[in-house]
This record gives sequence, C-alpha cells and structure tokens, in this order.
Amino acid sequence: MRRAGLALVVLLCLTTGVLAQEANPIILGQIAYIGVDFNVYTLSGDSRTMLTDDAGIQTERLRYYQFPTWSTDGRLAYFGTEVTVEREVSMEVFVSADGTADGESVYVGEDQTFTYAYWSPSSCGGDCYDLAVLLSSAAANGFLVNVIRDSADEPNVTQIGTGSPFYYSWSPDGQRMVWHRNNRQIDIYDASAGEISSTLDETPGAFFAPAWSPVDDRVLFGVANGRNTDLTVAANGEVTTLVENLPSPIHFVWSPDGNQIAYKDANNPLIVIDAITGEIVAQTNVSDVYAFFWSPDSRFIAYITPAELPGSFSAKPLNQNSEPPELSWSVLEVATSDSHRYGGFAPTSDQLYLLTYFDQFAQSHRVWSPDSRHLIYSEIDADNTPQIMLLDTQSNVVPLSVAEGFFGVWSFE
Repeated sequence: MRRAGLALVVLLCLTTGVLAQEANPIILGQIAYIGVDFNVYTLSGDSRTMLTDDAGIQTERLRYYQFPTWSTDGRLAYFGTEVTVEREVSMEVFVSADGTADGESVYVGEDQTFTYAYWSPSSCGGDCYDLAVLLSSAAANGFLVNVIRDSADEPNVTQIGTGSPFYYSWSPDGQRMVWHRNNRQIDIYDASAGEISSTLDETPGAFFAPAWSPVDDRVLFGVANGRNTDLTVAANGEVTTLVENLPSPIHFVWSPDGNQIAYKDANNPLIVIDAITGEIVAQTNVSDVYAFFWSPDSRFIAYITPAELPGSFSAKPLNQNSEPPELSWSVLEVATSDSHRYGGFAPTSDQLYLLTYFDQFAQSHRVWSPDSRHLIYSEIDADNTPQIMLLDTQSNVVPLSVAEGFFGVWSFE
C-alpha cells in the first residue's frame, strides 16, 4: 500500500483556527474526524470533543494528525506525525478508550511514516484489542506492520512482517491474518503463535487487499489466470474459483453477513454474487465504478462514479497543483438492483486516498452510519474549504456539513 505524502500539503494549508460549531442531525454512533487545524475531534449526538490541540506549525516543527480508526468495541486510534526543521520525521500512535477520553501514547516510531491501520475485529482476551499499523520505513526498504496490543497492561508492540506493497485482513476471531505481500505471495499469519502458519500455493493475480470473511474461515483473493485474474475463495484446505478470467485488476469486498461478495474488474459493472455458488445477485447499470462499500445491514452498496457519466477518470493522489476529480455517490439496493444517484462533490486528498485503497479501508473503516442510513465523506466546497459531510440515503435532502475538516469516519456501533 502506498501513501501519498501530505507534509507539503500540510505546510501549505495548515491553519490553527478553532472549528466553527454547526447544527448536527441526529447522530447514531460516533464520528471521528480531522479538523481544518489537523487536530482530532469526535461527535456523539450534540456533543463535540477535541482530543488533540497541538497540531500546527511551531518554531522548530510541524505536527499533524491523520486517519482516526475505530475498533469494534469503541476505542479510537489516531496517528500524529512530526517533522522538524532538520527534516527528521517521527510518528506516534494514540488510543482513546471511548473516543471522548484523552488518548494515551502507545507507540513512537522514528524515521517512520504512517500509512494505514486496522483493528482486529475481536478481543484478544478481556480488555485487549490488537491494532495492526502499516508504516513506511527506510530501514525496512518498504513497509512494515506492527501489531500494537492495547490492554490494561503496558502496550506491547510486535513487528510481524515487511513487504512492498503489503495488504492484510484479520480473521473474525482476531487470531489470524491473511497477507498479500510484494504482489507475489499470500500468507496466513497466526497471531497467537506469532508466526506464518502457511503460504498458499496459488500465484496471486492482479488484486490488492485480500479479504477474510467477516463470519467464518473463508479467505477471498485473486489468482493469476494468464493476463486475467480469477476471483477465488479458500476454506478448509480447498480452493474454489467463484468467477474466472476477469480482466485485471480486480477489487472485491464481502458483505458484512458473509453471504455475498461485491466485485469489480477492469471493464465490467459492479457485480454482486452469492458467496457460495458464485451466481450473480445484482449489478449496476454503469461500468465506471471506482469504489464501493457495503452497508452494515448488507442491504445496500454505496459506490463512487465520475460525476459526469459516461466516461472515466484516473484517481491519482492529489498534489498542490492538481484539481480534485468530480465524483458522485450512488446507492445500489442489492435485492432489486435499483440504484439512486446523488450530486457531485470534489473530495479532499484524504478522502481520495481512502477511495483509492477502498478494498482495504472497506474492511477497517465505516463510511456508513451504524443504522445503514447516512454516508460520511469529506469534500472541498465552492469556497475551497474542506467539509465533513453527511448524506442521508433515505431522503432527497442535500448533504449536510457537520464540521470543517479533511477526513471523517463512523464508529461501528
């Protein structure tokens, strides 16, 4: 997984103003977001909490925060980066117990930069959760993954692997992970034993993040088939091809109930299949689908297309000289294949990063509210101000800004 550097953007854009308070809709669950001052905030109902206040440009350093990440039990991780005038870089991981209490430092990495993080979906026993953090490291000549064990005791940090790129997915019980590393191997890692338990014999095709079923032991990945890729599932020592000979690359995401799989290849529409038989259940009527996310109740899929259809676009990481692409949300109702399309928006660079690597983020971050009604995203408005937006998918009202900021995410509950 590659991370577009934000330091220059931060240097150009960072402000230290206090966020304007705005009226909020009824919010189920919690929202964590990065404000326009690059500090971390949370929203719960009408309550807004400022978790950090030290982001900004100081005499000898720049500090900013990125990508707050919820666990399934409500704790919140967030990640601070510090750059000195000598261009020395360090990053720090913080964990808040509930998204309102002050975060505690659980890891400091020198000469490392944050790329991505993903909580285990289940406890490692009692008040214990594991957080897998992907870091860019010159010493590792690419990426490394550290697992930070957050518990009542002192945090424990274990480096579990290196690779470039490096994608991973937790098993639902949090005891294992499937890794896709270096575009050429798929490993099963035993978290309890602290070692790779097996390496799959199949040659990986053109795909990015593997996906462990949210409910059982099935593992979803792509297998090379000439220049194309087969969508394949491994379970109980057997490997089964669900869909063969797909134009590469392919992207795929399990439904939260594990019954269906949504996938997209290089040429065709977004397609939903039965996870056992591979039979088509639903599909979109457009092929320019860029990213997609299941609702928590497994009834809907929110997907991203260019704002102007037909056509296509290349969603490359933004830089200070580029204009964000115009995108649109649509929602597919799986039972009927009906889609509803919403208005266009210009994503922030952090929002575009999430969409670029959506098949990884779809496993670890929620763009849907816990009640499967609202979508959260961040956009640049007409005044060039980044906004955290809520889109009500069950009404025709315009999206509502709940804060000024660069990136927002829902809690799981």
